[in-house]
Amino acid sequence: MSVGHLEFLYDQSPESMRSTAAALYWTAISMGNYIGTLLVSLVHKYSGEKENWLPDRNLNRGKLDYYYGLVCGIQVLNLIYYMIVAYYYTYKPLEEVKEEEDGEFNENKISEIGVELARTQTA
Repeated sequence: MSVGHLEFLYDQSPESMRSTAAALYWTAISMGNYIGTLLVSLVHKYSGEKENWLPDRNLNRGKLDYYYGLVCGIQVLNLIYYMIVAYYYTYKPLEEVKEEEDGEFNENKISEIGVELARTQTA
């Protein structure tokens, strides 16, 4: 579980779409796992039977460096795509919770940003 990704989703998505954003996150993770399996299957199919990159019985006879080079190339393309998207992304502004003069928090301001504050009262 990636805490940073989920934290970003909860901070930047609208309040009514948070569960949908989390569901899309987990769907993307599962699709990535299926694509990884598809990649291994395609490498088995197209790298040939005699010089297979990922042999079934003995990995020492395979060409793992070619396979990891392919995965590295895909990751470089993913990094380029990520940098382009991150450059054009605009963050949702967050409001700050400020203390009033008497040391109390403004409850209206807190409820606006969706933060629950548990206060203990002293007698």
